[in-house]
Amino acid sequence: MTEYAGVDPDQLRTLADRLKTLAAALTKGNSTIRTNFAEWGGTLNLATLQQSAHSVGDDARDMALRADRAADLLGKPGSTFCAATGDLVNLPWDIKDIDMSQEARDEAAELTKAEAHPGSAASKKTIAEIGQSLADHVDDTAYMTAFLQAGGIADATQVADTLLDKESAKKGLPLSEASQKTLAQYGHATQVMTALAVKGDYPQPAPNYLAPLTNPPDSAVWSTSMLFKYGPSGDKWDPTVLSDVGTRMLKWRKEQEATRGGLRPEYSPKTPGIQTWYGYGPSPYSGPQPHAWFQDIGLNPTMSDPDHGDGLTAAVTANDPSLAVMNAIAQNAQASRDLLTKPDGAGLTNARELVDHKWQTPGAHGGTDESAPVGKILTFAATDRSPAHIDQSGQAADNILTAAAKEKDIFFGDNAEEKKHGYQQDYPNYPKSISMSLAGITGTWAQDLGSTIKTADSASHTHGYDTHLHALGSNSADLENVMQLFVRNNPDAAAMFDTTLHEQVSEAAAGPNPDHDLLTIGNTAGLFTKAKVAVQYTNAQQTDEEHKRNMALLTEAGVLFGFVPAPGAAEVPKAVVKGLKYSQNLALIGRTIVAPTQDPFSTNNAAGQEAINKDEARDQYKGFSPAVAQGLIRSGRMKPPSGNPSWYDPKTKTVTTDANNDNDFNTWLGHQAVSDPYTQQFKNGFDDQEGSVDGK
Repeated sequence: MTEYAGVDPDQLRTLADRLKTLAAALTKGNSTIRTNFAEWGGTLNLATLQQSAHSVGDDARDMALRADRAADLLGKPGSTFCAATGDLVNLPWDIKDIDMSQEARDEAAELTKAEAHPGSAASKKTIAEIGQSLADHVDDTAYMTAFLQAGGIADATQVADTLLDKESAKKGLPLSEASQKTLAQYGHATQVMTALAVKGDYPQPAPNYLAPLTNPPDSAVWSTSMLFKYGPSGDKWDPTVLSDVGTRMLKWRKEQEATRGGLRPEYSPKTPGIQTWYGYGPSPYSGPQPHAWFQDIGLNPTMSDPDHGDGLTAAVTANDPSLAVMNAIAQNAQASRDLLTKPDGAGLTNARELVDHKWQTPGAHGGTDESAPVGKILTFAATDRSPAHIDQSGQAADNILTAAAKEKDIFFGDNAEEKKHGYQQDYPNYPKSISMSLAGITGTWAQDLGSTIKTADSASHTHGYDTHLHALGSNSADLENVMQLFVRNNPDAAAMFDTTLHEQVSEAAAGPNPDHDLLTIGNTAGLFTKAKVAVQYTNAQQTDEEHKRNMALLTEAGVLFGFVPAPGAAEVPKAVVKGLKYSQNLALIGRTIVAPTQDPFSTNNAAGQEAINKDEARDQYKGFSPAVAQGLIRSGRMKPPSGNPSWYDPKTKTVTTDANNDNDFNTWLGHQAVSDPYTQQFKNGFDDQEGSVDGK
């Protein structure tokens, strides 16, 4: 043999990509091709067209693996053509003859070398090639395990730092589109490696391969988080791994506030005639500032920017490591529960950071709310009262409400201090999504809480979750703090809580123990009214709340007040069965009550400033009379109205939630003596907690 044939890895890759495109076209266009040939009267046999598409797809995959192997061989030190034995390097045609494990080890070593030279063109090329190889081998357990054992996760956490372009960052893009695509490949590979590491099907003892991901040093936090930002959705990740990473990111977040000047650039409002400098960035009068995390990646907003730092500040938010990971956890219910119930006090520590009022960027119009993923995490963690999750959800709810009670004092205190000195309030409002989640959580556990707030010692801040009774307890002082936190300036959150509470009043009236249940829910309703009075909740806000609540309930009448089948197993605790419907409905309500600019139920009545007066506060309990009537009708304790009144639907046995504003309903109810003791029992509980109507 006197001639040799050589291959170019790049040309092999091009061929693989074209085969992949052809396979996709054949699959997508199968029906169209058949139709057109039939119309043209063609005689070509198309029976094997789909089979051909699969065959081309297999060829594309195999060619991609050959391209990966060729690139691996080309990157080896020494002769390009000869192995150490002196024999010519052979690229097997049959991919079964390729040692995938050795290829993985080779590529891991090349990746480590490339990361030693961040920013270089050669390093970026190598990282892109290995990223493509990982994508090609992501279903190959032998390859992925070998890559993991060769330090693959540790290497993956450094990829974003190596691809970082600080010149491009000056324009708000630390990572190019090509780099983002590469990070998506490394993110997917990391997710697969974490699953293998959790499974542990390799020789033991072995190093903790997960440590670089779950506990990265400060210098690697941003780079690590980009694997979650651009990688698979959160539901694909192992919940324990995801919650461990989340715990690290929340710790990092707190550290930025304490030692590095905060998570966002400083904001100075525009004051015409007094100040020429405004926007984001260090004030010329503030002196030297700590080097912030976002400056590490080339983002440095200044007031002298043409847009006064707006664009680069948006890029800071987009690259926030804690937000990147929280977005992933918000797609994984079990990871959310795990995050809020970490042992040794870590769950409570995480809760304190999640209910922090600074999940927003200060700005000219009160700031930009960034709390959406946090609200989802809190709701996922603490509202699932199904048999499988009630205890963990209860423990999460305990941590969340405990943290929120303290956060109320912090948030209200900061606002009062800024107001006292005449400063612009950086955070005038509590983050909306967190407010909504706190309202939903409190509403979900309203009856449990109402059973304990009357007897708990407020001074000792008694609280806790009982795994034997499947019940959550608190005290009136802490619970009122939580309510004040989520209800202030927020009729939407009030409607969320109110909706859930009305539903439970109806079920309590229909249940086997209406006297006890109505009394305890009345306790919670009374405390809620006290909280609203304490934060100067206005008549206009009350009107908004009622409109939102009524629309939310009426829109979903058959679902929200319809009986959800309870679990059939006899051993399921009663407390579990009672809670199933509430947590399922939170998702429905949460989709209808959204931001003010999108809320279809908003009437914008909250512009008024008058506070709810004492008589109105005392009469708040009357708004629950339709729910009591509905429960009594459904239980058979009271006959339904005759004559098909507008406020009653006989098909779903639903009384409209605002029926108490209808004279016809009030007249009918006044003749139903059977309802009086139930309404009175609810009022007793309400009055006991509402107490002094000035909210003090």
